[in-house]
Amino acid sequence: MAKKFGKVLMVTAALGAVAAGVYYYLQGKDDFVDDNFDDDDDFDNFDDDLDEDETAKEADRNYVDLDLEKAEEFKEGLDAVKAEAADKVVGAAQTATDTVEKVADAVKEEAAEAVTDAAEKTVDTVKNAADTVKKAAEKTEVKVEEFFDDDDSDGSMDAM
Repeated sequence: MAKKFGKVLMVTAALGAVAAGVYYYLQGKDDFVDDNFDDDDDFDNFDDDLDEDETAKEADRNYVDLDLEKAEEFKEGLDAVKAEAADKVVGAAQTATDTVEKVADAVKEEAAEAVTDAAEKTVDTVKNAADTVKKAAEKTEVKVEEFFDDDDSDGSMDAM
């Protein structure tokens, strides 16, 4: 019985929601149609005003004469500043190049010394290793084990 009551309650809620949706749709339908037609009245026609504004602007326009002597002086000053800046950049680049060359020479010298030291250490290490191998070779005895001895001096039955 509880299951039937739950189903009836759900169906009633669904039908109520559908009825409310239909009601609000039908009420808002008329307002929506009226709103769409009102938007067209907001636009004004400005085509006639454009012709009047252009003639008024043309009549009020003021012109300024250009002073060519000041422009040439400014251009000469600008060229002088460009040349000075270029000289400074070239000087800084030359200084940087000299510094890099000095550092490169110093690194080359240090690298040559490091290679020479490493070569001397390697030669000494190889000589020490060779001496150690020679000493070890002199101390070791050659032991040869024969697998098939004919003599049975230990009394085992291996020879039979």
